[in-house]
Amino acid sequence: MNDQATELKETQLPTGREARLAAYLAAAGGVALLSGDAQGAVVGSTAVQPFGINGEVGVDFNGDGQIDFQIDHDRYNLNGSNLDYLQIDKNDVNSETNPLPIDGFATFPTGVGAANDGGVSAYAINGPAGSYPAALTQGTMIGPSLTFDFQEGDNFLGGGTTIRANRLIDEDATQIDQVLGGLPPEKVTVPSDGPNFLGLNGAVRYLGLKMDLNNANLNNYGWIGIRIDNEADATGAVVGWGYETEPDVEIMAGDTGPVAPSADYNDDGKIDGADFLLWQRTFGNSVTAFSGADGNGNGVVDGPDLTLWKGGFGSATVAAQVATAAVPEPSSALLGGLGGLLLVSRFAVRRWRRRT
Repeated sequence: MNDQATELKETQLPTGREARLAAYLAAAGGVALLSGDAQGAVVGSTAVQPFGINGEVGVDFNGDGQIDFQIDHDRYNLNGSNLDYLQIDKNDVNSETNPLPIDGFATFPTGVGAANDGGVSAYAINGPAGSYPAALTQGTMIGPSLTFDFQEGDNFLGGGTTIRANRLIDEDATQIDQVLGGLPPEKVTVPSDGPNFLGLNGAVRYLGLKMDLNNANLNNYGWIGIRIDNEADATGAVVGWGYETEPDVEIMAGDTGPVAPSADYNDDGKIDGADFLLWQRTFGNSVTAFSGADGNGNGVVDGPDLTLWKGGFGSATVAAQVATAAVPEPSSALLGGLGGLLLVSRFAVRRWRRRT
């Protein structure tokens, strides 16, 4: 590479994930001065999709018309008692009418254009193989540094036992396999480290995902945001999703790519009193960035979101609204700046390690 090309590379504007990180820090009141050569983009959605009893929400990350992951609720009545469980799968083979079939990703047919077929499809875990999916917080970096697994099968670690560790909430915990399937206790394995989507009091948590899209033998990373509204019934909503289009590049949980600040909190095309009521009712809640009444994308419904609403109140359309986010109070700006410095430091360490 000649000197001119080297100079251009070193002075070009940040792209890819580093540009997105800079946008996050700017929204939080921080300043990021970054340079890099990461390419690709984040594709995502902040649409809220509820799931009720025996309901499901499918996510097609790359828009090829095939479901890559499902958040699937099932209720099975076992000897007069309802067992509710929420799981991540794909084709809902083990449904409420027949919960016994194994719905493991490895059993899917392969072929050109088939999503997740023959490659890696896994969720992040905090423990050893056979752990329940981790419930990640917003901002967690999802990538090669995390541990991934997908355990739903009848030969766990070659030991001949059945395990269903792909549960976010699990009132079953092997009862169905033992009673309905007739398996003795020694032929079933209870997953470890969880379930992790319990006791969150309505807070949003994220599944970290690794996937081989289109059978390309390449790993892409993504996330699905989930809010549990009724823990007893294991029901709630998918509150968004996102993935990094460049293989082997990490993504921040909650990152849906560039999103302009908006005070149209209920998405009805105007900024009015209904948006204020939504802000008032959810004040203090942690949410997916830019969803609900989080107008400035910091993941919390707070004072700056009210300031943003005041700036756009009365606009006929979202396009005519004031597009500049409110400046946080000094204490909030200081905290945002400190958080930004920590994130920048983390990125700098990661990049230095890769280049040395």
